[in-house]
Amino acid sequence: MVGMRDYWVLGDYGCGESYCNALVRSTDAGRHFRRVGLPSLPPQETVPSVVFANARDGFVYVENATPLFVTRDGGESWHREGPNRSVTAFAAAGGYAYLLAGRHRVERSSVGRNDWRRLALTVSHRPFSLAARGSHVWFLGPPRHRPDFDTVELSSDRGLSFTPRKGPCLAELGGALVPAAHGVVWAVCPSGMMAELALSTDGGRSFPLIRSVHDPGGLRLPSLTNGARIAAASARVAVLSRGAGGALLRTTDAGRHWRSVPRTARIEDVLWLGFTTSRVGAALVQMSARQTQLWRTTDGGATWHSMRIR
Repeated sequence: MVGMRDYWVLGDYGCGESYCNALVRSTDAGRHFRRVGLPSLPPQETVPSVVFANARDGFVYVENATPLFVTRDGGESWHREGPNRSVTAFAAAGGYAYLLAGRHRVERSSVGRNDWRRLALTVSHRPFSLAARGSHVWFLGPPRHRPDFDTVELSSDRGLSFTPRKGPCLAELGGALVPAAHGVVWAVCPSGMMAELALSTDGGRSFPLIRSVHDPGGLRLPSLTNGARIAAASARVAVLSRGAGGALLRTTDAGRHWRSVPRTARIEDVLWLGFTTSRVGAALVQMSARQTQLWRTTDGGATWHSMRIR
């Protein structure tokens, strides 16, 4: 999803005795879709990731299984680009793309060019998470000496230099960072079967507010599973999927309070959730084993409506 009108949806269809991947695109905010190209990817047991930086430049890969494929024409054609190693983590923002190739090399390229360069960041262990917003880049992964908690490597100069800080997640389990506006960074941290939700308000330098986890009452400190996802519409507004089905939750005060989003209680799983403006967002939600829907919001996640992919 890019801006307010461009959508790409990756799915599969029956082809012979198996299933094949297909990528469709809409340029009118989901009113109409048409099929575009897709590179050859591993079998259906793997889940590809598709990231578009703008209406023309996009990236696709299967984590830990394929190198990077790139399109310069909105998905009509694709070609190999970047390091000849499997992509472990990827992010794009502020006119640049960032990836971890294999287990050791973090590289950067301008979006729209094939000018990948290695960054001065030493990586030695898994798991990893990369996130970017504007000129800021965050790298989450275990520290070299492997204490209990991981390290957040911070960059404010598009990855040219990094500063290490103590991270919010357990080193051996990793986590995912989701940056928002004005230095707000959310973190979803697995912890066995359940997960914790942490919030930084200083650009990831510290995560003092741990919002987790096993609150039976439910909404002020919502319980999460390892499949939880959060999407930030602004510094204060975010929408949360708890990872075990049920209604989406929404906060308008940076996580102090949460409310169920109307008409979302029947969700079985959320496959993707994100915002491109403070008001416009989308979600790919599974309503049953045979029904997956594309949802759209235009009011910061307060209400959602489904869109037919046709």
